[in-house]
Amino acid sequence: MAPIKLLNLLAISSLAILACTFGATPANALATEHHQFARHAVHGHDGIARRKRDNAASKRCKARPSSSAPSPSSSSYVAPSSTAKAAKAAPTTLAPSYQKVSSSSAAPASTSAASSGKTGSGKVGLAWPNGDDSSLKNYKTDKVNWLYTWSPDIPDSARSLGFEVVPMLWGENQVSEFSQKVVKGYANYVLGFNEPDQSGQSNMTPQRAAQLWKQYIDPLQYQGYKLISPAVTSAPYGKTWMQEFFANCTGCHFDALAMHWYDVSGDAFIAYVEDFHKTFNLPIWVTEYACQNFNGGAQCSDSEIASFMGQTTSFMDGADYVQAYMWFGAMHDMQGVNTGNQLMASSGSPTQLGYQFINA
Repeated sequence: MAPIKLLNLLAISSLAILACTFGATPANALATEHHQFARHAVHGHDGIARRKRDNAASKRCKARPSSSAPSPSSSSYVAPSSTAKAAKAAPTTLAPSYQKVSSSSAAPASTSAASSGKTGSGKVGLAWPNGDDSSLKNYKTDKVNWLYTWSPDIPDSARSLGFEVVPMLWGENQVSEFSQKVVKGYANYVLGFNEPDQSGQSNMTPQRAAQLWKQYIDPLQYQGYKLISPAVTSAPYGKTWMQEFFANCTGCHFDALAMHWYDVSGDAFIAYVEDFHKTFNLPIWVTEYACQNFNGGAQCSDSEIASFMGQTTSFMDGADYVQAYMWFGAMHDMQGVNTGNQLMASSGSPTQLGYQFINA
């Protein structure tokens, strides 16, 4: 009997050790692995971008005629070359500050006619996957300025409505289309890769992204473009990816940093934006965000979403370093995101939340 009792004790001890090892992990709003689940499950904005490209395949976007353009900013940023090796060796440390260069050495802004229809200079923007849908006019107010489509394409009516249009190089497979369309005079701003840290999205290493940036995006500064960085997910690796990207993109030019964020706490969102600005020392563009729980917990109610939007837009309007922000989403198919975040009704008109956002 003694050996049997001894075996029982050993078995109980083993179970106790396993229980301690696989115990519950505390939740952390900023440690958002939720992107991994959402993007693999629904393929997120890869599908949006692909549909947008398919819808635009039969159309050719017209280059903007030359007339007027915004003045060059007083400063821009260049990734330093002297700290690249140290940053690459320790990517979990804060990225180095980026050196300002005088406006006299910055590239001149391109000329365009877009400003002729613009009625405001707000920070609010649209992430728009709906092609040339006529409902676009319903979303232009004196508060809404920016528009991008997850692609190089621009809706035909966007410029005449007064939007500041921003083409995007979504990923490596779009290089040819991007290079053909995004030429001098086509726009004033350009967005870098969409969630390159995510396997379900543009999915590339920081090293490869730096190579593509240097080849296809960085030269656009000399054609009058303001260059907005790739936008990583808010999963923990996103920040590390961005640090490694900057470490590899030595001498590259950046005018602002794009970022995405999904979770349910306004306070956590604000802390995350502040941290990215402090870490990378660049103006911020929030090109996707919503009150969305990808961690398996309860979703935001309609009232909580409205409160979250009010808190976050108020913060960003008051933060000088935030230049643009776009809510997800102004679309019919929310791609797995809580439909309470929807800005567009089935009719194409803004929802109640949509009106709140475009008048923020």
